[in-house]
Amino acid sequence: MGNSVPSKLVADVVPVNSETTFFPGAHNAYNAKFCLCTSGGGARAMTHTMGVYRALHEMGILEEVDGISSVSGGTWASSIYMFGKDFEGKAIDTSTMLGPRSNPQQLTMEVLRQEAPPLARGLTKGNSSELLKKHAGTRRDNEVWARVVADMLLEPFGLASFDCSVAKSEEDVERIKEENPQIKDWSFKTPRTDRPKFFVMNGALLAPKDHSINEDNLVSFQMSPDYTGSPFYPQDKILQFAPDVTYPPAPLCCIYPCWRSAMTLSVGGGFIESFAFGGEAPTPAAQRGGSQVSVPAPASRFSLPEMVGISSYAPASAFSNRRITNTWLNIRKLYWPITSRTVPTPQEAHEYALGDGGAIDNSGLLPLLQRRARKVIWIATSYMPMTEYDYEKATFGNFDPYEAQVVDQVAAAFGYGLNNKDEGYFYSNNQVFKKTELLPICRKLWNLKSQGKPCVLKETLEVLPNNYWGIVGGYEVSLLLVYLDQCTDFQKQLPEEVQQEIAKGAGGAFENFPIYKTRLGCR
Repeated sequence: MGNSVPSKLVADVVPVNSETTFFPGAHNAYNAKFCLCTSGGGARAMTHTMGVYRALHEMGILEEVDGISSVSGGTWASSIYMFGKDFEGKAIDTSTMLGPRSNPQQLTMEVLRQEAPPLARGLTKGNSSELLKKHAGTRRDNEVWARVVADMLLEPFGLASFDCSVAKSEEDVERIKEENPQIKDWSFKTPRTDRPKFFVMNGALLAPKDHSINEDNLVSFQMSPDYTGSPFYPQDKILQFAPDVTYPPAPLCCIYPCWRSAMTLSVGGGFIESFAFGGEAPTPAAQRGGSQVSVPAPASRFSLPEMVGISSYAPASAFSNRRITNTWLNIRKLYWPITSRTVPTPQEAHEYALGDGGAIDNSGLLPLLQRRARKVIWIATSYMPMTEYDYEKATFGNFDPYEAQVVDQVAAAFGYGLNNKDEGYFYSNNQVFKKTELLPICRKLWNLKSQGKPCVLKETLEVLPNNYWGIVGGYEVSLLLVYLDQCTDFQKQLPEEVQQEIAKGAGGAFENFPIYKTRLGCR
């Protein structure tokens, strides 16, 4: 009974578009004290995020954060931080979850071999390769990744069930069940009560089945305990999706149809309550949004492990432009848009591929600016160290952030975004700050690194309008950028034996420190 799926549910459907620009409830970040975004980068991003969370907690700032927007590895850390109430069956507090403050002089090799703090315990103990083998033989191919993430990261906190829906609070669970007595036996996971008011796990809404993505149709997909969907319509336009196979019809023995037409679809427009996401489209009136709307129920629950898996499924966007991988390996859900006067035509649900939010914005910053956040802590997990660059001769006209090895999530926010169809990322629509502002910021970051200091700086920047993302702009954001790079002041305080291991590079215990690989980091 507890896992039965009814035919209909009653849920709130919330329009968010150029006519109705404000987000529901706590998601309106206009008056938030602080918001925080933490970027993608797999295991590297998870550990970087945990370290910053620990520092902010020690400083008493983490408890002042009203909203978190996370991507991929940042979602790994943040989902546990938000939802983790118990660890291995026992209640856990924040200090225990994040671990004690580190004293670099005391980080001997013996200390570093000890168990990681609970938040990262699954990451250090889990074996993703073995888990992939385990699930590959028993699950559908497009379910495997979410199962691996659940077993490796969420299981120690009792969060690995795919038969649990999510909601914002226990009060919301009571309301949902009162409005839907047919699901009174459903189980739900809710965030801790001592956590930020809103939490967004960022994915990407890729293409409908048998179609491909590009920079003009890839859309943000935002998953929260309370709402799931895609706000705004990109450029307030209908989107075009080309077929993933366009060559002429092959012989009748061909396994797949070898030619199909393009699709013209509306995408975005708002959210539905997360427990009701994934079903067929409702009536035209219901598709316009409203409170306590009757919607077709999804065939299965939309669970926390699925959300975390989608947010961190990096290959999905590249798979979307390859026929076989798109068909067999991509995570898929039914999706329908919310209509409005701008996009008035009702639309049936289509089966979309879903993937890592890093395909469209690896920072998590833009969803906060959609919500009009004024004060943001940006945890930017770079995947390469900044390199020597002639900043003295650099001008706005000749500055190349990629030659300087500035991480792309930062460069894209200032109008230097690139697209790469083969690797599956599309950042050309992500400008939210003036292009002229990037060079002085990079100079400051490089000066900090050159002096051996942490790459942490505070800037006040004007937010530009961005019609692709629906960002209104026209206001200033106070931004604290926490940028991952080498910090020699810290390294010099480490015990000699640890410094020697770092100096060995690939032959030592800390290859690529501190910018570890996305997978298979240090030994």
